[in-house]
Amino acid sequence: MAFAELYDRVRPEIASFLHKFTADHVADERLREGCLHLLGRGKLIRPAALIAAAETFQPGIPAAEYIHAAAAMEFVHTFTLVHDDLPELDDARLRRGVPAVHVKFGSALALLAGDTLFNLAFTALQEAPLTDQTRRERVLRELVDAVSGVIEGQVRELALSGRDATLAEIEEVEQLKTARLFACALVCGATIAGAEAGQIRALHNFALTLGHAYQIKDDLLSATGDSRTVGKNLEQDEVLERPTVVRLLGVEGAQARFNEVNENVLDALEQLAQTADISLLRGLHEMLAAREK
Repeated sequence: MAFAELYDRVRPEIASFLHKFTADHVADERLREGCLHLLGRGKLIRPAALIAAAETFQPGIPAAEYIHAAAAMEFVHTFTLVHDDLPELDDARLRRGVPAVHVKFGSALALLAGDTLFNLAFTALQEAPLTDQTRRERVLRELVDAVSGVIEGQVRELALSGRDATLAEIEEVEQLKTARLFACALVCGATIAGAEAGQIRALHNFALTLGHAYQIKDDLLSATGDSRTVGKNLEQDEVLERPTVVRLLGVEGAQARFNEVNENVLDALEQLAQTADISLLRGLHEMLAAREK
Protein backbone atom coordinates (compact mmCIF):
# COMPACT_ATOMS: atom_id res chain seq x y z
CA MET A 1 0.00 0.00 0.00
CA ALA A 2 1.29 3.49 -0.87
CA PHE A 3 1.27 6.16 1.83
CA ALA A 4 -0.90 8.44 -0.32
CA GLU A 5 -3.56 5.71 -0.47
CA LEU A 6 -3.38 5.17 3.29
CA TYR A 7 -3.50 8.93 3.93
CA ASP A 8 -6.59 9.41 1.77
CA ARG A 9 -8.32 6.55 3.57
CA VAL A 10 -7.55 7.47 7.16
CA ARG A 11 -8.04 11.25 7.11
CA PRO A 12 -11.85 11.15 7.07
CA GLU A 13 -11.74 8.27 9.55
CA ILE A 14 -9.63 10.34 11.97
CA ALA A 15 -11.67 13.52 11.50
CA SER A 16 -14.94 11.67 12.15
CA PHE A 17 -13.57 10.06 15.31
CA LEU A 18 -12.23 13.39 16.62
CA HIS A 19 -15.60 15.10 16.20
CA LYS A 20 -17.63 12.25 17.66
CA PHE A 21 -15.29 11.76 20.61
CA THR A 22 -15.36 15.47 21.40
CA ALA A 23 -19.14 15.63 21.09
CA ASP A 24 -19.48 12.64 23.42
CA HIS A 25 -17.12 14.00 26.08
CA VAL A 26 -17.68 17.79 26.15
CA ALA A 27 -21.14 18.66 27.45
CA ASP A 28 -21.00 22.47 27.31
CA GLU A 29 -22.04 23.62 23.82
CA ARG A 30 -19.84 26.73 23.69
CA LEU A 31 -16.78 24.87 24.96
CA ARG A 32 -17.46 22.05 22.51
CA GLU A 33 -17.63 24.55 19.63
CA GLY A 34 -14.30 26.00 20.73
CA CYS A 35 -12.70 22.57 20.80
CA LEU A 36 -14.08 21.61 17.39
CA HIS A 37 -13.16 24.91 15.72
CA LEU A 38 -9.75 23.65 14.52
CA LEU A 39 -10.12 19.88 14.86
CA GLY A 40 -9.98 18.05 11.54
CA ARG A 41 -9.12 21.20 9.55
CA GLY A 42 -5.40 20.47 9.46
CA LYS A 43 -3.33 17.96 7.55
CA LEU A 44 -3.66 15.33 10.31
CA ILE A 45 -0.05 14.36 9.69
CA ARG A 46 0.73 13.14 13.20
CA PRO A 47 -2.20 10.71 13.51
CA ALA A 48 -1.59 9.54 9.93
CA ALA A 49 2.07 8.98 10.81
CA LEU A 50 1.04 6.89 13.81
CA ILE A 51 -1.18 4.75 11.61
CA ALA A 52 1.55 4.39 8.98
CA ALA A 53 3.93 3.12 11.68
CA ALA A 54 1.30 0.70 13.00
CA GLU A 55 0.67 -0.61 9.47
CA THR A 56 4.42 -0.92 8.89
CA PHE A 57 4.87 -3.35 11.78
CA GLN A 58 1.45 -5.02 11.62
CA PRO A 59 -0.06 -4.79 8.11
CA GLY A 60 -3.85 -4.79 8.21
CA ILE A 61 -4.02 -3.83 11.89
CA PRO A 62 -7.67 -3.13 12.83
CA ALA A 63 -8.57 0.55 13.16
CA ALA A 64 -9.97 -0.03 16.65
CA GLU A 65 -6.45 -0.76 17.88
CA TYR A 66 -4.93 2.56 16.77
CA ILE A 67 -7.70 5.15 16.36
CA HIS A 68 -7.75 6.34 20.00
CA ALA A 69 -3.98 6.87 20.05
CA ALA A 70 -4.07 8.54 16.65
CA ALA A 71 -6.76 10.91 17.90
CA ALA A 72 -4.68 11.65 21.00
CA MET A 73 -1.86 12.93 18.78
CA GLU A 74 -4.20 15.38 17.08
CA PHE A 75 -5.86 16.46 20.32
CA VAL A 76 -2.44 17.33 21.74
CA HIS A 77 -1.23 19.04 18.59
CA THR A 78 -4.40 21.15 18.35
CA PHE A 79 -4.14 22.05 22.04
CA THR A 80 -0.63 23.43 21.42
CA LEU A 81 -1.87 25.51 18.47
CA VAL A 82 -4.79 26.99 20.43
CA HIS A 83 -2.50 28.03 23.27
CA ASP A 84 0.34 29.23 20.97
CA ASP A 85 -2.09 31.56 19.20
CA LEU A 86 -3.18 33.33 22.40
CA PRO A 87 -2.27 37.03 22.77
CA GLU A 88 0.08 36.17 25.65
CA LEU A 89 2.23 34.07 23.27
CA ASP A 90 2.07 34.57 19.48
CA ASP A 91 -1.14 36.63 19.24
CA ALA A 92 -1.92 34.94 15.91
CA ARG A 93 -5.19 35.83 14.23
CA LEU A 94 -5.45 33.05 11.65
CA ARG A 95 -5.02 29.30 11.99
CA ARG A 96 -5.84 26.52 9.53
CA GLY A 97 -7.53 29.04 7.27
CA VAL A 98 -10.02 30.27 9.89
CA PRO A 99 -9.89 32.81 12.73
CA ALA A 100 -7.83 31.58 15.68
CA VAL A 101 -9.90 30.18 18.54
CA HIS A 102 -9.33 33.21 20.78
CA VAL A 103 -10.39 35.53 17.94
CA LYS A 104 -13.60 33.57 17.39
CA PHE A 105 -14.52 32.78 21.00
CA GLY A 106 -12.41 35.05 23.21
CA SER A 107 -9.18 34.32 25.12
CA ALA A 108 -10.84 32.85 28.21
CA LEU A 109 -12.73 30.19 26.28
CA ALA A 110 -9.71 29.53 24.04
CA LEU A 111 -7.62 28.80 27.12
CA LEU A 112 -10.26 26.39 28.41
CA ALA A 113 -10.70 24.79 24.98
CA GLY A 114 -6.96 24.12 24.86
CA ASP A 115 -7.09 22.60 28.33
CA THR A 116 -10.02 20.43 27.27
CA LEU A 117 -8.26 19.22 24.11
CA PHE A 118 -5.26 18.27 26.24
CA ASN A 119 -7.52 16.33 28.59
CA LEU A 120 -9.31 14.63 25.68
CA ALA A 121 -5.98 13.21 24.51
CA PHE A 122 -5.48 11.30 27.75
CA THR A 123 -9.15 10.37 27.94
CA ALA A 124 -8.82 8.80 24.49
CA LEU A 125 -5.79 6.78 25.59
CA GLN A 126 -7.60 5.70 28.74
CA GLU A 127 -10.52 4.42 26.68
CA ALA A 128 -8.38 2.76 24.00
CA PRO A 129 -9.19 -0.97 23.79
CA LEU A 130 -5.59 -2.09 24.27
CA THR A 131 -5.48 -5.44 26.03
CA ASP A 132 -1.70 -5.36 26.43
CA GLN A 133 -1.21 -3.10 29.48
CA THR A 134 2.54 -2.81 28.91
CA ARG A 135 1.93 -1.32 25.49
CA ARG A 136 -0.70 1.04 26.92
CA GLU A 137 1.76 2.27 29.57
CA ARG A 138 4.49 2.79 26.95
CA VAL A 139 2.16 4.81 24.75
CA LEU A 140 1.08 6.93 27.71
CA ARG A 141 4.69 7.51 28.75
CA GLU A 142 5.66 8.52 25.20
CA LEU A 143 2.89 11.11 25.07
CA VAL A 144 3.68 12.51 28.53
CA ASP A 145 7.35 12.89 27.57
CA ALA A 146 6.46 14.52 24.24
CA VAL A 147 4.15 17.07 25.85
CA SER A 148 6.85 17.89 28.41
CA GLY A 149 9.22 18.50 25.51
CA VAL A 150 6.76 20.77 23.70
CA ILE A 151 6.28 22.89 26.83
CA GLU A 152 10.03 23.10 27.47
CA GLY A 153 10.60 24.04 23.84
CA GLN A 154 8.05 26.84 24.08
CA VAL A 155 9.76 28.22 27.19
CA ARG A 156 13.15 28.13 25.46
CA GLU A 157 11.71 29.81 22.36
CA LEU A 158 10.38 32.68 24.48
CA ALA A 159 13.75 33.04 26.20
CA LEU A 160 15.58 33.20 22.85
CA SER A 161 13.15 35.63 21.19
CA GLY A 162 14.83 38.92 20.32
CA ARG A 163 18.28 37.41 20.90
CA ASP A 164 20.98 36.35 18.47
CA ALA A 165 20.42 32.64 19.00
CA THR A 166 22.87 30.08 17.67
CA LEU A 167 21.93 27.35 15.23
CA ALA A 168 22.35 24.77 17.99
CA GLU A 169 19.96 26.68 20.27
CA ILE A 170 17.37 27.08 17.52
CA GLU A 171 17.51 23.45 16.51
CA GLU A 172 17.21 22.31 20.13
CA VAL A 173 13.95 24.28 20.33
CA GLU A 174 12.77 22.69 17.09
CA GLN A 175 13.59 19.22 18.40
CA LEU A 176 11.53 19.87 21.52
CA LYS A 177 8.58 21.70 19.97
CA THR A 178 8.14 19.70 16.77
CA ALA A 179 10.34 16.64 16.39
CA ARG A 180 9.46 15.11 19.76
CA LEU A 181 5.75 14.92 18.92
CA PHE A 182 6.55 13.42 15.50
CA ALA A 183 8.67 10.79 17.19
CA CYS A 184 5.92 10.16 19.73
CA ALA A 185 3.34 9.52 16.99
CA LEU A 186 5.51 7.05 15.11
CA VAL A 187 6.79 5.25 18.19
CA CYS A 188 3.27 4.93 19.60
CA GLY A 189 2.06 3.40 16.33
CA ALA A 190 4.92 0.92 16.32
CA THR A 191 4.38 0.10 19.99
CA ILE A 192 0.69 -0.63 19.46
CA ALA A 193 1.63 -2.90 16.54
CA GLY A 194 4.13 -4.85 18.64
CA ALA A 195 7.38 -3.71 17.04
CA GLU A 196 10.61 -4.97 18.58
CA ALA A 197 12.84 -2.74 20.69
CA GLY A 198 15.52 -2.41 17.99
CA GLN A 199 12.93 -1.45 15.41
CA ILE A 200 11.49 1.19 17.72
CA ARG A 201 14.95 2.68 18.33
CA ALA A 202 15.58 2.96 14.60
CA LEU A 203 12.11 4.40 14.04
CA HIS A 204 12.63 6.95 16.82
CA ASN A 205 15.84 8.17 15.18
CA PHE A 206 14.10 8.48 11.81
CA ALA A 207 11.13 10.30 13.34
CA LEU A 208 13.23 12.86 15.23
CA THR A 209 15.16 13.67 12.07
CA LEU A 210 11.96 13.82 10.02
CA GLY A 211 10.39 16.21 12.55
CA HIS A 212 13.48 18.41 12.40
CA ALA A 213 13.26 18.60 8.60
CA TYR A 214 9.52 19.29 8.84
CA GLN A 215 10.09 22.33 11.07
CA ILE A 216 12.76 23.83 8.80
CA LYS A 217 10.38 23.35 5.87
CA ASP A 218 7.67 25.07 7.90
CA ASP A 219 9.98 28.01 8.56
CA LEU A 220 10.76 28.25 4.84
CA LEU A 221 7.06 28.20 3.94
CA SER A 222 6.42 30.94 6.50
CA ALA A 223 9.14 33.06 4.90
CA THR A 224 8.23 32.47 1.27
CA GLY A 225 4.54 31.51 1.21
CA ASP A 226 1.32 33.47 1.67
CA SER A 227 -1.20 33.30 4.51
CA ARG A 228 -4.08 32.15 2.33
CA THR A 229 -2.15 29.14 1.06
CA VAL A 230 -0.51 28.17 4.35
CA GLY A 231 -3.60 28.96 6.43
CA LYS A 232 -1.94 30.93 9.24
CA ASN A 233 -0.29 34.27 9.97
CA LEU A 234 3.21 34.18 8.50
CA GLU A 235 4.62 37.43 9.82
CA GLN A 236 4.39 36.64 13.54
CA ASP A 237 7.76 34.93 13.90
CA GLU A 238 9.47 37.95 12.36
CA VAL A 239 7.45 40.50 14.34
CA LEU A 240 8.12 38.68 17.62
CA GLU A 241 11.74 37.92 16.62
CA ARG A 242 11.30 34.22 17.26
CA PRO A 243 14.41 32.04 16.83
CA THR A 244 14.13 30.27 13.45
CA VAL A 245 16.65 28.83 11.02
CA VAL A 246 15.43 31.28 8.36
CA ARG A 247 15.96 34.27 10.65
CA LEU A 248 19.51 33.11 11.39
CA LEU A 249 20.63 31.85 7.97
CA GLY A 250 18.28 33.54 5.49
CA VAL A 251 16.13 31.68 2.99
CA GLU A 252 19.01 30.25 0.95
CA GLY A 253 20.92 29.17 4.05
CA ALA A 254 17.82 27.59 5.55
CA GLN A 255 17.16 25.73 2.31
CA ALA A 256 20.71 24.41 2.39
CA ARG A 257 20.24 23.33 6.00
CA PHE A 258 16.96 21.63 5.08
CA ASN A 259 18.78 19.71 2.35
CA GLU A 260 21.40 18.55 4.88
CA VAL A 261 18.82 17.41 7.40
CA ASN A 262 16.80 15.75 4.65
CA GLU A 263 19.85 13.66 3.76
CA ASN A 264 19.99 12.59 7.40
CA VAL A 265 16.32 11.57 7.14
CA LEU A 266 17.16 9.35 4.17
CA ASP A 267 20.10 7.80 6.04
CA ALA A 268 17.89 7.05 9.05
CA LEU A 269 15.26 5.57 6.75
CA GLU A 270 17.83 3.23 5.22
CA GLN A 271 18.88 2.09 8.69
CA LEU A 272 15.25 1.29 9.44
CA ALA A 273 14.97 -0.61 6.16
CA GLN A 274 17.30 -3.26 7.57
CA THR A 275 14.54 -4.49 9.88
CA ALA A 276 11.23 -3.35 8.34
CA ASP A 277 9.37 -2.63 5.11
CA ILE A 278 9.76 1.15 4.87
CA SER A 279 7.48 1.84 1.90
CA LEU A 280 4.80 3.67 3.95
CA LEU A 281 7.38 5.65 5.92
CA ARG A 282 9.22 6.58 2.74
CA GLY A 283 5.95 7.85 1.30
CA LEU A 284 5.33 9.90 4.46
CA HIS A 285 8.76 11.48 4.13
CA GLU A 286 8.30 12.24 0.43
CA MET A 287 4.97 13.94 1.05
CA LEU A 288 6.34 16.11 3.85
CA ALA A 289 9.45 17.08 1.91
CA ALA A 290 7.40 18.17 -1.11
CA ARG A 291 4.61 20.02 0.73
CA GLU A 292 3.75 23.62 -0.11
CA LYS A 293 1.61 24.40 2.94
